[in-house]
Amino acid sequence: MEVILAEKAGFCSGVNRAVNHLLDQAARYGSGSTLGPLVHNEEVVDYLKKRSIISVERPEDARGSFLAIRTHGVTPELLGRLYKLKNFTIIDLTCPRVQRVQKKAAQLREMGYKVIIFGNADHPEVKGLMGWAGGDATVISSITELRDLVVEPPAGLIAQTTSDPELYEEVKHIFKAKNPESEVYDTLCPETKLRQGEIINLAQRVEALIVVGSGSSANTKALYDCCRQLKPSCRITNARELPQIFTERYKSFAITAGASTPPLTIKEVVESMENENLDVKNEEEFDFDVEIKVAQVGEQVTGKVARVAEEEVYVDIGAKTEAILPLSEVHLDKDQGLTDLFTPEDDIEVTVLETDEQEGKVIVSHKRLARDKRINEIEQAHSEETIIEGIVKQVVSAGLVVDLGSGVEGFMPGSLVDIKFIPDFNEFKDQAIQFKVIEFNRERGKIILSRKIILEDEAAKKKEETLQSLEVGSTITGTVKRLTNFGAFVDVGNIDGLVHISELAWERVEHPSEVLKNGEQVEVKILEVIPEKERISLSIRKTQPDPWSRAVEELESGQIINGKVTRLVNFGAFIELKTGVEGLAHISQLADYHVNHPSEVLTEGEEVEVKILEVKPKAKRISLSIKDAKGTTVSSEQTEITEEEDGSVTLGDVFGNLFENGEMEQEQEKSADADNYEQQSLEEQAQEQDQDELIDEDSSSRAETEEQEQSEEEDKEI
Repeated sequence: MEVILAEKAGFCSGVNRAVNHLLDQAARYGSGSTLGPLVHNEEVVDYLKKRSIISVERPEDARGSFLAIRTHGVTPELLGRLYKLKNFTIIDLTCPRVQRVQKKAAQLREMGYKVIIFGNADHPEVKGLMGWAGGDATVISSITELRDLVVEPPAGLIAQTTSDPELYEEVKHIFKAKNPESEVYDTLCPETKLRQGEIINLAQRVEALIVVGSGSSANTKALYDCCRQLKPSCRITNARELPQIFTERYKSFAITAGASTPPLTIKEVVESMENENLDVKNEEEFDFDVEIKVAQVGEQVTGKVARVAEEEVYVDIGAKTEAILPLSEVHLDKDQGLTDLFTPEDDIEVTVLETDEQEGKVIVSHKRLARDKRINEIEQAHSEETIIEGIVKQVVSAGLVVDLGSGVEGFMPGSLVDIKFIPDFNEFKDQAIQFKVIEFNRERGKIILSRKIILEDEAAKKKEETLQSLEVGSTITGTVKRLTNFGAFVDVGNIDGLVHISELAWERVEHPSEVLKNGEQVEVKILEVIPEKERISLSIRKTQPDPWSRAVEELESGQIINGKVTRLVNFGAFIELKTGVEGLAHISQLADYHVNHPSEVLTEGEEVEVKILEVKPKAKRISLSIKDAKGTTVSSEQTEITEEEDGSVTLGDVFGNLFENGEMEQEQEKSADADNYEQQSLEEQAQEQDQDELIDEDSSSRAETEEQEQSEEEDKEI
């Protein structure tokens, strides 16, 4: 036959602590007493009695040098009375878990809550809790009692530490449903749940179960009730009660024991089964000594979460030791609680901070190991240039302090937050952001972060995608990003294209701000894309109807029309006939007398009546006359030369002062300026050859020079 011994069978850490302390006290100072049985196990009481430690029911009956308070605890009133005794040293052996429930009961009382206790009203632990709750607490021991209970809010539910875990879960659910505004607390000792969980697993491997422990022990009773639902089971106090018929009926057994069952008793049960030639196997080496192994300070151990409370987590770290993980030793995110991070049965790594062999208490830290682990992850992210995430914890004048998790912080200088200027970093406060670690120094604790480098990489990738996707001749939507003297830069998808000032509108534009503003959405036509230079040429006017097309249909030679003087030059006046359509009135067509400069007869912005002399659609040129519109019939294209009475005719008589003072070159320059305007406004059209071919040639040369200078300026700006 096979016998499997449960790892968690026998004394819990609280009972170990109490027994060790009493034996040590008796060895030093002689006999003593306990106020009531130390635990609910007759063999433990007898064992202590043989060592001159007796159990008394009243303080007056105490004997020896000390009086010990048993593991179940007492009321605060009785505790105060005991410490006033002069003849004894008072030793408080109340289980630490019971003490925490006592404090919770006292807190609820101070808050004005009605305290409801789930447990056995006759149990000494519950009697003590009644005192800590102010004496007016209500005790319930079953679902039936709970359903009949009427509670006025506010109320709080706590439980006897050795209550059945499954039953208490149901109690909590019903209580909360009946009293939504109430508070419910998990005050059970995790030992009971751990033992039940272990025996459930072992039951799958054997035919029968044996529970060793006293019938007066609450946790032994809960353990036995669990076993009976799994496999054929029996409960015995010691080896003498082991039923032979039970051991003969089955071939494999699992043995467990209550938290107050001494190792010696368990050993005797096992030896009795060995005498029956049973093959005994331990799940792990079982220590039959009373003392337990205490973890060492600084040791890193792996444990299993036994229970999660509001202020602490209980971690089973083996060797019958349940460590306490305080809230202060856990790194939690904002609005996060222990229950959000830990769940019973979770395996976690902790560092031992403090041990107390007398108290049987071990304090551990989770955040220290978690911090080291997180730092290693950040170092790896730095070396591999991977992207990680954090929460902006604080905004300072120089940049952002970022929470990297597990208590690790990094700094992001303001210059590395974004690719564009950010006037106020508070928009990032409490936000999750991604970044790369660009500098890491473990010794100095220096971690420098950059979000900008990610944005630059993304922008470069999108810019490349945009350049490859743009098609010359297509029309797309863009956003005006910046205005300059020579045009406007428009964002067409993570890259800016240039709309030259000549491509902003069909009409003449002195500055882009006349027709555009930053942030405006505009339709643009793609004129040219040069990927290797990341240069895109755009046009807005080519997305709009050409005003010349309609003008050609509406305007014709000989027509009299009103216009507006837009610009005066040495050789004449430019007059706007329609939006985007201008004509030129040569200086000779301004008046029926000689005019040295157009400003003598006209002002910019003036409304005038003109006659259309000629329309040239291909060249987009219109010749105008102001003097003909006033009734003068002299043609600007032809001057009839008539002989004077003396028969002498000169060029001066025909052309006025055009060639006076040898200023042929000056007049050519004037005509060149006129053609230069024509080229800038209508640059996509070819220059038409006419009688001024020599002047046009000079004009073209000057325009090319200006265009080259303009291009150099644009390159610098881009």
